[in-house]
Amino acid sequence: MPPSGLPRASIVIPCFNHGSFVAEAAASALAQTDAQTHIVIVNDGSTDGTTPAACDACRSDRVTILHQPNLGLPSARNRGAMLAAREHNPEFLVFLDADDWIEPAFVSRLAGRLAQEQSAGRAQDVSHAYCQERLVGLGTGIWEVPEWDPLLLMFTNLHPVTTLVRRDRFEAVGGFDESMRGGYEDWDLWLKFAERGWRGIRVPEPLFVWRRHSNTTMVMQVIHDHESLYRRLIANHADLYKRHALDLLILTNNLVHRFGADWVDERGRPLNLEALREAPAMYESMVAVRLQRRLTQLLQRLGRPFRAGPPRPAHEPIALPAAAPTR
Repeated sequence: MPPSGLPRASIVIPCFNHGSFVAEAAASALAQTDAQTHIVIVNDGSTDGTTPAACDACRSDRVTILHQPNLGLPSARNRGAMLAAREHNPEFLVFLDADDWIEPAFVSRLAGRLAQEQSAGRAQDVSHAYCQERLVGLGTGIWEVPEWDPLLLMFTNLHPVTTLVRRDRFEAVGGFDESMRGGYEDWDLWLKFAERGWRGIRVPEPLFVWRRHSNTTMVMQVIHDHESLYRRLIANHADLYKRHALDLLILTNNLVHRFGADWVDERGRPLNLEALREAPAMYESMVAVRLQRRLTQLLQRLGRPFRAGPPRPAHEPIALPAAAPTR
């Protein structure tokens, strides 16, 4: 048995047709160090014929499997959280998508940051702790998430859904909005916290790993539907946006101005970004670049002996340059 003083977290893994990844996600949840973790995998009505069995294969004394009809990502997370609360009574909840994973110190490092706030007497308004995101697969780099800023949160989502959430705060706001099946349900949750004066705290380490394994991910669809989803957020939190409308307008304008995007052409496109888009074409149009391209292509057609020169006999010594005279 792990020591009772360790943080207790239930890690909820919703899964729809991602059976090929779910075991890896569950393994990362079980591998947490200096923490007590239990896992709830929610098969959200998968239709590929293999994912339900892949989820069942993960079952153990620390992994519970729940099968439900396809009700959407917010519903799967909420049902998993309710089951975790009933069976394990965790202090914290973590929402981990089935095709991602967390580093072994995820829970302990984020819980440790919360404990620091507790020791300093500043934990009464903390709702969750979050970290940086490392991108792998078709994605690369690290999302160096910003510090919590409720005004900036109204402009953009500040961090990934995979955080360490205080269970009591999650339940107090009713969890995820299950009608937001098209995306931004996590952003909506953070706005619920902000409306109550709660805040997230940041750990500037990449402890969460987001795997982009396809060009047709839900994120791509969310980007496509951004305007309608953002309008939905504003409607959901109308009083919050009305109270801070002027400050939000100034913030937005300052961000646009800071990056030189406030000068636009007749198509409404920022001039500096258009210049960046045109730079590769301008480079390729240069005479020297065209000549170099043609010479390279010609040498490639001639074959290796012409590119590298005639082979040198094995016995022929290689002449070294004469040593410079010394004074």
